[in-house]
Amino acid sequence: MSWLYDHTHFKCSDYEKTVAFFKENFEAKEVVRFEVNGMAIVTLDIGGLWYNFSPKRAGETLNEGSGVRYGIYHLGLKTKNLDAEAAKMKARGVKFTQDVKPLNPTGKFAFIEGPDGISIELLQRD
Repeated sequence: MSWLYDHTHFKCSDYEKTVAFFKENFEAKEVVRFEVNGMAIVTLDIGGLWYNFSPKRAGETLNEGSGVRYGIYHLGLKTKNLDAEAAKMKARGVKFTQDVKPLNPTGKFAFIEGPDGISIELLQRD
């Protein structure tokens, strides 16, 4: 049996805000909205991969706090012109936790903070 990537799923304090963030900053395309077991889900296509976003359920508590934790460490998304994309994000007020720096002789990277503290690495690999 072989396995293929299907999706990554995020729980969000305000999933509509999170969906809007990814649409605005990463040209995410909405694929579908649906419900499973009473949980609303929005699926976005970002660069050909699917990501699901849902609100936390009533009475559900999420592990809050910052720092290193087990689970998803960060989401990595790449572009062909990191400097230009970073400038657009900064103009929109996106919080950079690591400004654009060289990755190697031909690449660059930066980190931003998305909604609910989602750490997103921005990459340019030439």
